[in-house]
Amino acid sequence: MYAPVSSDLGTLHTMSLKVFTGLPASGKTSALIDEMVSRKETGGRVLLVLSSEHESLTKRSNVKAGGLMGCRDENKSFPIDAVMDSSEAASLLAAQEPDTMVVFDEAQYFKPDLVSSWQSASERGVDVLVGTPSAHQLQRLADIPHEPIHLEVECSCGRATASQVLYQKDLTYPQHLCSDCHAKQKSEAIASLLADVRISEPFPDTLHTYQPFYDLDMKGWALVRTDCPARLNVILDAVSRCDSVGEKLADPLGQASFIDLGCCSGFFSDAMACHGFRSAGVDISKDFIDWASRLANIKAQDISYEQSDLMSYLTSSAQQRFDVISTFATVQWVMAQSGYGAGLTCFEAIFERANSICVIEMGYTAEPIYRDKITDRPVEIDRQWVLNLMEQSGHFDTIELHPMGENGIWRDIFVGFKEAPSSPRIFDDFPVTAATQTSNAEGYWSDNWAGPELDVWMQAEKDASLISIDGWCPEQCSGATLTVYLSGQKSKEVKLRSGKFRIELPCSISQADFFEFHVSADKSFKAEGDARELSFILLELDFQ
Repeated sequence: MYAPVSSDLGTLHTMSLKVFTGLPASGKTSALIDEMVSRKETGGRVLLVLSSEHESLTKRSNVKAGGLMGCRDENKSFPIDAVMDSSEAASLLAAQEPDTMVVFDEAQYFKPDLVSSWQSASERGVDVLVGTPSAHQLQRLADIPHEPIHLEVECSCGRATASQVLYQKDLTYPQHLCSDCHAKQKSEAIASLLADVRISEPFPDTLHTYQPFYDLDMKGWALVRTDCPARLNVILDAVSRCDSVGEKLADPLGQASFIDLGCCSGFFSDAMACHGFRSAGVDISKDFIDWASRLANIKAQDISYEQSDLMSYLTSSAQQRFDVISTFATVQWVMAQSGYGAGLTCFEAIFERANSICVIEMGYTAEPIYRDKITDRPVEIDRQWVLNLMEQSGHFDTIELHPMGENGIWRDIFVGFKEAPSSPRIFDDFPVTAATQTSNAEGYWSDNWAGPELDVWMQAEKDASLISIDGWCPEQCSGATLTVYLSGQKSKEVKLRSGKFRIELPCSISQADFFEFHVSADKSFKAEGDARELSFILLELDFQ
């Protein structure tokens, strides 16, 4: 069933660097064991080395010195001599005598720099065998003399060579499939998953579920959380401005890590895995975890999903840290079930476990669904409560607010950076002084025109007791009533006449406060050739 395919390089038989590639479970480890056993039987020295640099490998119980490396053939195994990092492996190679065989299985978990050590050792007569190299390692091997051995396997249909794999219940042994069979069976597996979702609680027998599945066609489904893509963009934007996380993502073995606490059916864990993260998710719902795990298997993603309530996970599991942590509308349920103090304990643990970025959404007590559920709260839980908690307990360098309503986001999203971001959030220019924009200005355009509803979020750069608004009213909107709101509270109503205007209104804003600036106009017009609804021109907004 399995057939090695080697390129003809003329001196193939004399080469001492062999590289084994092929689909998962195509027989690479079995072939390595055969080589090692054969060498051992002739009295040769053999060393089997695995990497200590990646959790995906080291979490296996057998991966240790003296452990046995096995394969699908239960009759085949070989003892592991060493589990070490790339630097140690390079030193080990440099110390070997010619005719020693050194084998690197699961080689993708070593750094690409080790390729030069493979080359040097093979040039000295050390027999180096490499199983499952990474794409980065293969790029470097391309210019190095070596014997490539590609193991092929037939598709289960028996009519073609397999080019892809499909996992069913776990990531251990996949089904080997040609492109046509893979597309068909993957489609059937996804359809089966969605059929099970359809008949499950809380919306049985309807095309209705809480959040979408990442990168699946959910057309026709009613989704409770339609803002998942917007929330994902918040996370990815934060990642793009965090140097320490970016460095890990750029490193082939950087293992940038992410966890979504209250992961539901895995939208964010799946998405972040697709963006290069070692991803995980925790949720109390067995159905959600089952769905997320099934989709991860279908996509051949190594995502660690765990069914647990948040409090138990954070207080009883190993104190694992993650580069990026998100938790969306979860902690308020802990408070509802276990009390206000339990929620604070959860937040403290979340803050502690975040190496670089923490993304938070919190249900507020002003929302009817939570108003009467958190009965022992000493204060109202609102935006300022979350900001205060993050400032006092989070040890964040920078906290950013993505306000409710921005890009369709349901609730406020808070982003805490443990280190200063490499750049601030980028927005379309808005004419404001003494305050920093924290959201795009909705209903405002770069030519200074504002529509009938203008909304923008800002953070005060200093204490302010007066706001001045300078603008211009066109003739078409003369007589319009302009209503100004600060953080949802009506501050002033002004009747406009055509021409320039200045509006001054008192306020009480402290330095670093986040606040919403909203202006409504009851008149608008459309200019010829312009599809926009226009009300007035905003020239400058100043806080004094």
